[in-house]
Amino acid sequence: MDNTHADRLLQAARSLRASLVVVITQVDSLCELVEKSVPRTHVPPAIVAGPPGRQLRIERTTYTVRWGDRRCRLGNTTAFALIEQLARRPNEYISVDRLLDDLWTGARTYSTVRSTVYRLKRKLHESAMQDLADLIDGRTYGHYALLLAQV
Repeated sequence: MDNTHADRLLQAARSLRASLVVVITQVDSLCELVEKSVPRTHVPPAIVAGPPGRQLRIERTTYTVRWGDRRCRLGNTTAFALIEQLARRPNEYISVDRLLDDLWTGARTYSTVRSTVYRLKRKLHESAMQDLADLIDGRTYGHYALLLAQV
């Protein structure tokens, strides 16, 4: 490759880099503007009340489930997202299709939900929350519910 051709390629690359810097700066400015203009609202933890001493509390900031005086840290996992979704609609059966659409992206099957429910229940068992795990019901084909009314 001759020097003239290499010089032109180098000049084009520098020009492109300069253009990208301008675009990135503009995107950063736009993000700052949006952050300033959109009011931030505090998202409180989702709380689903049960009888006294048996209150279910989903803490989004720590990805923790509290059941009475016990707690289970699930982390930012699909198991946490699943129990949060079920707790938003206690005593209602939610279809597996709806759970798949709300909680997962990409390829997934019914067994994806089933295995996540299994992992969630196992974690609750390990945290001495067997009774809460038993309230997650999947006996209605293609649906799951958190049956807090049974407490």
